[in-house]
Parts: sequence; structure tokens; C-alpha cells
Amino acid sequence: MDIVTVGNAVCDMALKPVTKDFMERDSIRISSVQNTSGGDALNCAIDCSKLGLDTGICAMIGQDMFGGVVKNNAVQNGVDVSRMVESAEHMTNISFVCIEESGDRHFLVTIGANDEFGYKDIDMEYVKQAKVVQIGSANGIPKLDGPDLGRFLKECQEAGCITSMDVTGGLDGKVYMTAIEDALHYTDIFLPSMYEATQLTGKETCEEIEEFFRPYGLKMLVIKLGGDGVYVTDFAKRRYIRTFEDAPVIDTTGCGDSFCAGFLTGIVKGWSMEECAVFGNAVGSCNCQVIGATLGVRTFDETIQFIRENIQHVPEDLRARFL
Repeated sequence: MDIVTVGNAVCDMALKPVTKDFMERDSIRISSVQNTSGGDALNCAIDCSKLGLDTGICAMIGQDMFGGVVKNNAVQNGVDVSRMVESAEHMTNISFVCIEESGDRHFLVTIGANDEFGYKDIDMEYVKQAKVVQIGSANGIPKLDGPDLGRFLKECQEAGCITSMDVTGGLDGKVYMTAIEDALHYTDIFLPSMYEATQLTGKETCEEIEEFFRPYGLKMLVIKLGGDGVYVTDFAKRRYIRTFEDAPVIDTTGCGDSFCAGFLTGIVKGWSMEECAVFGNAVGSCNCQVIGATLGVRTFDETIQFIRENIQHVPEDLRARFL
């Protein structure tokens, strides 16, 4: 198996357009409602499968209609859900995604099965078969965060897996080192956003953040910069890679997860970190053109074609991979 993702699986209700003052109004009319799956780990799994990777997921859903939506969507997109746990006691998490006209989004998230998912729910022998193991929701998995998250990634590293971790905000929207510090010591690739990285470190520049994480032994630090692209470093060399600036932005939901999927697809294929960053930017740029966390992600070949059509945005020394 190429990749197994671990973390949150959610049923998304995407609503657009929602104005900033909607709580002060009696009612507003919206033109689009999309009912899809979401959650960092599930988004990344679906995106990786769309890009052609053999993909599985470890997560928890409820035995309810929303869990059915989540599971069916994953299956339809080629994700192995055989290790997705179904809880009879806890409902599937639901996320109401309120999307502004600009594409910025705000979430209302229910408490449910994701909050009960822990180390005991993971089939370690299954996970250890993967080339890459991706934690998609660190800091947002209450019963896995902390020492158990470090224990999990340590076992994966010892089994020869490439370990990768993305973080997400907790119920207060913030990220905390206490949730992930144990895990950082066993993480090969760390993929926070700039917002998350500054919260974790108290540093203001990518270079300062790199120095903060140097003692943890990461092989790569990848800082997502939104519309500005990405900063990548292997702690010997470093580079800013701009994104595809001409892509129209309809909905940014899931774009960080789709970047991770693109980046890790490149890792599976043995590309350089800079080439992985270009491909990740392309996957995210395609995804932001459609409402929904995963609906804009294209196939591998279609994404390569998108890069070729926008090759002017790729640094000249990195173009050969995509031509």
C-alpha cells in the first residue's frame, strides 16, 4: 500500500455564499449546498486515491446516515475503508462549512466519533504495510494526541514507514505543542500552515520556525503559505515555491489537505522536495476551483496537464519533471 492516513473523518455540509453578518440577519439565501465527506485524514486519503495512490484510512465514524455518506464517498473514490471503525455509541462528526464569496470558510463542527478515536482503534499491522503513514489531524484527535501519537509514529518508523504529520486546530481553533511534541521526534515530514507553525513556535518567519524544529530530527519541514505557496526545507537547503496564481478561488476548504496529498504523492514517486512542492501547489490550486473539500482534485495526469498549461508559474530549474 502506498499511503495510510490516520485521523478525522467528517460529513461536510458546504454552504455558499454566507455573508459575514449572517448571524445578525433573520435569513439569507444561498445558491449552493454540497453534502460531501471531509476531515483532514479523509480528505487526504480521497485526494491521494484520486492521484493514483493505493490508499487506506484509519478513522472512526458513527453507525448513522452521516457515517454512510462518509464511508460511501471514500469507497467511491477508491479508498480502502476496511479499517474504518464504526461506533454504535457516538455519532459521526458533522461540519457545516460556511463559505464567503471570496472562498474563505468558517466551520461549525459537532462533537462525535472523532473525539473517541484513539490508539486502540488502529490496526498497526495494517498501517505498517504502507510506504507513507500520514497523520492528518494532529492536535484535533483528543484520545490520540500526546504520548500515544508519539508511540504510534515511533512504531511506524521502526517498521520502515515514512512518517508524515499535519496539524489542525482543536475546539478553540488553536494548536499546542503538548499535543504533538512526542510525535515530532518520530516524524519524517511535518506539514503545518504558517498560522499553525507560528502558534506552535512563537516565531514569525519561516527561517526562525525551521531553526525551532531543527532539534526534533525532522527530515523535511513544509510550511504551507496559502496563496503565497510553500516553504520547504530539509534543514540543509531551503526554498520558497510560489503557487499557481492564476487559479480562480471558489472555495479554500480542504486545500491544505490536497496540498499534502500532492506533496506525499511526489514523495511516494521519489521526487525531490521542491518537485513535490510544485505538485502539491498544483493539486491545491485545482481543488480551490470547486466547492467541497475534495471535489476539485483531479487525476495525476490531469494535474500534470494543469502544470504544463501554467508552466510559467514553475521555477525554470524544476520544469523538467513536468514537461
